[in-house]
Amino acid sequence: MDILQLDELTDDMMNLRNDDFYNFLEVALNKDLCELFRVQGIRDMSSLSSITIDQITQVFTFNIMELNNLKKSLGFVSTDGNFHLRLGYRNLLERLILLVKSKKSSFVKNFELSNKHKENQINEKLLEMWKQTSSSSNKACIPILFPWINNIFQNLEKTKNRYRYDDHIQEFALLIFIFGGRNCYEFLRLNLPAALPHISNLELIIRSQELRMIECEFRFNLLKEYSQINNSNYIFVAEDLTSSITCIDYDVQSNSFIGFSPPLVNGIPESNFFRTENFNELKKWFDELDKSKFINLYMVKSLALSAPPFILSAFGSNNKFTAIDIVKRWLFIHNQCLIQGIRVVGFSTDGDARYLRAMRLFSRFFAELPNFNFFKHHDGFDIKISNQWSWFLMQEQQIFLFMQDPIHIATKIRNRLLSRVAKMKMGSYSIDKEHLIDLIESKSKIEHNLTKTDVNVKDRQNFSSCLRISSEKVLYLLNKNEKAKGTYVYLTLLNLIISGFINKSTTIEKRLYHIWTVVFICRLWFSWIHYLNITNSNNHTNNSNNNSQSQKKIKQRTFITRPTLWCIEINAHTLLYIILLIIKKKLPIDALNTFGFNSQICENTFRIARSLTGPFSSVTNFSVKSFMKRSEKISVVNSIKGRDSKMRDYCFQFPQHHKNDKETYDYSVDSIKSLNLTEYDIEKIIYHAFESAKQYVSMVNMTQLLENKNIYSLPELSHFIKTILSKPSSKIVDYTEDDDSNYDSDDDEFEDDEDGSVTFGDEGQMLPNMFDEEEEEEEEGNIVANDLSNISQLNFKGCRIYDKINSQHMNKFFRIHINSSVKYIHKQTACWLLTTSKNHLSSDRLERVKEPKDK
Repeated sequence: MDILQLDELTDDMMNLRNDDFYNFLEVALNKDLCELFRVQGIRDMSSLSSITIDQITQVFTFNIMELNNLKKSLGFVSTDGNFHLRLGYRNLLERLILLVKSKKSSFVKNFELSNKHKENQINEKLLEMWKQTSSSSNKACIPILFPWINNIFQNLEKTKNRYRYDDHIQEFALLIFIFGGRNCYEFLRLNLPAALPHISNLELIIRSQELRMIECEFRFNLLKEYSQINNSNYIFVAEDLTSSITCIDYDVQSNSFIGFSPPLVNGIPESNFFRTENFNELKKWFDELDKSKFINLYMVKSLALSAPPFILSAFGSNNKFTAIDIVKRWLFIHNQCLIQGIRVVGFSTDGDARYLRAMRLFSRFFAELPNFNFFKHHDGFDIKISNQWSWFLMQEQQIFLFMQDPIHIATKIRNRLLSRVAKMKMGSYSIDKEHLIDLIESKSKIEHNLTKTDVNVKDRQNFSSCLRISSEKVLYLLNKNEKAKGTYVYLTLLNLIISGFINKSTTIEKRLYHIWTVVFICRLWFSWIHYLNITNSNNHTNNSNNNSQSQKKIKQRTFITRPTLWCIEINAHTLLYIILLIIKKKLPIDALNTFGFNSQICENTFRIARSLTGPFSSVTNFSVKSFMKRSEKISVVNSIKGRDSKMRDYCFQFPQHHKNDKETYDYSVDSIKSLNLTEYDIEKIIYHAFESAKQYVSMVNMTQLLENKNIYSLPELSHFIKTILSKPSSKIVDYTEDDDSNYDSDDDEFEDDEDGSVTFGDEGQMLPNMFDEEEEEEEEGNIVANDLSNISQLNFKGCRIYDKINSQHMNKFFRIHINSSVKYIHKQTACWLLTTSKNHLSSDRLERVKEPKDK
């Protein structure tokens, strides 16, 4: 065999080793060259791909007696002592090494082709299997699994420091990190090599998303992008507050302190207000200023059902703001949205007395705000109401609309029933929780599905209880009990509120019918109580009680709370107003999804923020700063959800919360057009609702008194209600910008309808001037504070207190004197030093909203 005649080595030749390898060399080369390979310890063919001829013959450069004969056979030694391999032998070795390298290169190439082929086979097989399993579904996008596997194959061919990840893989990794937390993500990353990027890379991605949350800043620039992605320029805004941990933190990026209650200027919180280079000034703030005990959150929801919510703004609050502050803030949001080409349809809140007052003032719903010209820009909604619609009490012209959160309305109805103060009555029948207790004690749970916690007066936000006590099973059992007719009608109100305001499956006609049935029952009930003779009708109330309590107070406790009545009226009018705007083509059809006009998107955001703590931490609550950080993560998730189906062929599937209804009425354009709702149809629905209300009223024997007072027909009832609500005792007239003393409250006569132990201030407090004009600046630009002379230690290990710092980080530190030495204390360390107590919140939300103990 002549090695020079071989075109390539076979696979068997490449696998030769030891004696087989040497035997091959004796035949293909010669015996002397074979002996050289033995001397050098080269034992297999494949190793030749990384060896040169000079390396093989290098042993001959040394004076080794045993190799003299072999050296003479293979070459020559010059006078300078260098060895020169014979040319023919060099050609043989070069040919052998070239053949080995060529074969090795073909191996690699074939391996790559094989891998590519296998990769394509895997992708094709996965895609085929997926198409077969999803053929019956409407899934139009490809699961993230396919590009993920491709990305893993590509990375496995590289070294770790050269791993790369596609944009959609990075987003997928972000979602895992946000949903699962750091420990979960690290566990997956370490056990799925080349599959997920390092956490540090994710943190850089989050910071580069332009979704940073800054306290008090409204993100109108991002709101425009949100609107474009969801193809809708109409939005509904929700606002809510939640308790927060009172904690002052230093934010490095803004060089400001977060946790103090920011001042309000025309209702707008001042951003980055708390900045200082003076340690003494910070100490004064700690001693004198209010700290944020609550977080005020503004959320935006596009009218499109599929659109995720958007966090517009968040800021800490001491809860000392007025209804006028709210009005100004709403106007600010409305005007800024118009600049971005976005129309605010309305606002939703949770039934707070100040928000309710602001809604009435803004909508002029039996309220006046003479010093405000709402319509100077001519950008409001406008409808024409028929003179025959005397029952419609809202003004025709509105800047935007309002919805009180229906879940809070439902819980208010429930809490009034369970109240220890209220003594509600409908006609000849009392409304009493004892009727429910009798069901629980006398009937099997299978028949009513109630528990004793459903009638627990202290659990004030139990919406699940609202569903159970107003269920068809419970209403059926109550209706069979003659003594419980009043409770039956009352809980029917709750059932209709849930069906009309909350259930997604309710059609628009049914929604309108249920809500206005509730309105008319409440109006008839209110009118009956107005003419009720307390002395004759309340036999259970003795003379001493009548003498100690005014008739007005007794009547108030016989009815639902006044704020609850206002909430029901506002929501019912808003629904009808929206329908009329759609009929007139002034709003898109998606505006009929009124079940989404609530503050539950705020509640859900607070809930998600608490869940982001992670599985290995028991701290579920947050300070203002930590909420901002968590909001950034929530914004990232919502941003990915919003643009997912619009930007690529791949998509993410998100789990559906078990509380969300699986059956949602399809409010598509075709479905709404098929309803063909006209103003005449609305009139029929309203009159049908009034007749149903009269039937419920007759069940509890209120009819006779109402007929005697000539308020039993719809025109008569409407005229009477309008007259009563227009009286000074009900109507709000606000001539000032800071007087918030005259508002309907659930306190005092309605003390059982509080939503917590929050105390409301009468007016917002502006911050005093905290700047000391006599402070002296050092040449470095930092202020030297007074001595901390009570510190004796010299070593501050564990604290960020230094003798020297990098000049680039000067703004992160205070320059202070500790005894006679100049030190630099980090601003976050200064916050820790000045904090003397810790604020604790219960991890259980129900505990935070339970009724307070007797004061």
